[in-house]
Amino acid sequence: MNLKKVFATGAAISALLLNSGAVYADAEADASVGDDGTAYSYTEDNDDFLVENNNRGGLFNLDLGIGVSGFNSQDGNDDDNSLGTGDSEGTAESENFLNSNVSEIEDEEGEGTADSEAEVGEDGTAYAYAYDNDTVTVTNGNDGGIHNFSFGLAISGLNSQSGNDDGNEMDTGDSDAMAETLNELNSNWTMVGGSNSAHATATVGDDGTAYAYAKDDDTVLVENTNSADLLNISAAVAVSGLNSQSGNDDDNSLDTGDSTAESSANNFVNSNVTVVGSGSGSATADASVGEDGNANSYSYDNDSVTVSNDNDAEVMNVSAGVAVSGGNEQSGNDDGNTLSTGSSSGSSCSSNTVNSNWTAIGSSLPEGGEGGCE
Repeated sequence: MNLKKVFATGAAISALLLNSGAVYADAEADASVGDDGTAYSYTEDNDDFLVENNNRGGLFNLDLGIGVSGFNSQDGNDDDNSLGTGDSEGTAESENFLNSNVSEIEDEEGEGTADSEAEVGEDGTAYAYAYDNDTVTVTNGNDGGIHNFSFGLAISGLNSQSGNDDGNEMDTGDSDAMAETLNELNSNWTMVGGSNSAHATATVGDDGTAYAYAKDDDTVLVENTNSADLLNISAAVAVSGLNSQSGNDDDNSLDTGDSTAESSANNFVNSNVTVVGSGSGSATADASVGEDGNANSYSYDNDSVTVSNDNDAEVMNVSAGVAVSGGNEQSGNDDGNTLSTGSSSGSSCSSNTVNSNWTAIGSSLPEGGEGGCE
């Protein structure tokens, strides 16, 4: 998968499509008793984030770039006839971004914690409870179809010169055609970051009971469901040839310019990128008694991460690059005839990334592959 390309595209649209930029809150509780007595501290930081995106889209796109300097005719004239065409360029480009969701839920600068402290100076009882239970649910459902036709046509050829007297010249200019298509259909970027924690501390100076309980249970659920239908046709045709020179008198020359056609298609269909925090949450509980007594400490850190990707795609891609400087005809002329064709280059490239899922839990994503069609 061309991950670098996907990330570059995602970064470009993330500012416009950011669904959630919430940060985790924090909670603190402190209780203290100078001498004998009871200190009770309780804190709870339970955050629920729900992001739902349901997109349906259909797109028909037609791009035509046509440049014509050919289709000329010169016949039945006297001496010293010349026919020259200028350069011809045809460019067609299409970029489509359909059904893109970016969801970011981030913990910044150590927030997202629950701290609880209970302290008794001498005899007595200290209770400390800390709960930090976070639930993050991101659901993306996309259904999209793109029918895209991109066609670049450049013609400086298809000229005719016939039935003229001496000294006939035909020169066609260069012909360049380019068709380029980029389709990004059903892309979901989900980033859940940060490490959350629960800390409970209970302290009794001498005799007594210290009880500390900390619980950090986090649940992250990411579901991506994509269905796509893509028909893409990208074609570039450049013609400087297919010229005719016939039935003329002496000193006839026919020169065709260079012909270059390039067609490329880059398709990214059903791409899911999920990153769940590089840091892990933690739960700590500390209970201490200075002399005789009881100290009880409990700590729970149970994390559940579920990522489900369901992709269904049908892709039909046609990419063609056709360049013609030949196909010329020179016949039935008198003496001194020359025919020279320019260079011809046709290239076609299709790069398809279909049904790609990248999931990183507790680590960063790897580097992507090489770029697609340029």
